[in-house]
Amino acid sequence: MKKILTLILIGGAGSLLSGCLPASQQDISELKTIVSQMQANQAELASKMDELNQNLSVSNENLSQSGGQLSELSAKLDDILASLRNTKATSAEGEDSLPVVQPANAVLPSDLFAEAKNHLDKGSYEAAATGFKLYTTKYPQSENADQAYIYMGDAYIAAGQTKKGAVAYATVLQQFPKSKLIPAARLKYALSIVPLGKTDEAKRYLSSVVKDFPKSSEATQAQAELAKLTE
Repeated sequence: MKKILTLILIGGAGSLLSGCLPASQQDISELKTIVSQMQANQAELASKMDELNQNLSVSNENLSQSGGQLSELSAKLDDILASLRNTKATSAEGEDSLPVVQPANAVLPSDLFAEAKNHLDKGSYEAAATGFKLYTTKYPQSENADQAYIYMGDAYIAAGQTKKGAVAYATVLQQFPKSKLIPAARLKYALSIVPLGKTDEAKRYLSSVVKDFPKSSEATQAQAELAKLTE
């Protein structure tokens, strides 16, 4: 009886030990096949990610080009509308009046805008602010009025006139609530009022950028600025 029990125990132990033996060649081969497939899938995924990044890069470039073309078209529209207004004003003087031709040196809205932007790019901030202020005064409903106020604010901020810069950004928020520049206007306004001691208001505007425009570049910057203000 003892011999039988001994044989049973030895057999059981042998079965347990057999589970710890090295894998067979077939198992190793199958494992290698799985690893190869995983590596192939990973390489394919990496290739698709590269293709996606390239497509995104092209899309961003196209968007940038479209934005530039839209700005140019807006400027041309401003010029046309200004010419039409001048023509109507002339015709109102009397039907028998001879048509008045615009003088060759007449300043068009696009010329005024471009001159102010040139001052801004060159660092002549006072002249830039004055130019954009003149532009928005003469053409308050122009296609580029919202952009002019943004640039005006940038010029004032760079010139150290923070309060005037904040007012310019606030004008965009108040007068052009549907403008594509609202995310930038909110961000710039928030940053401009921090030095004025309005930190809580600035936080609210920064939070609104993150909430309302989560995929925008302004949202990323707003999050970073919020982190600084809460340190």
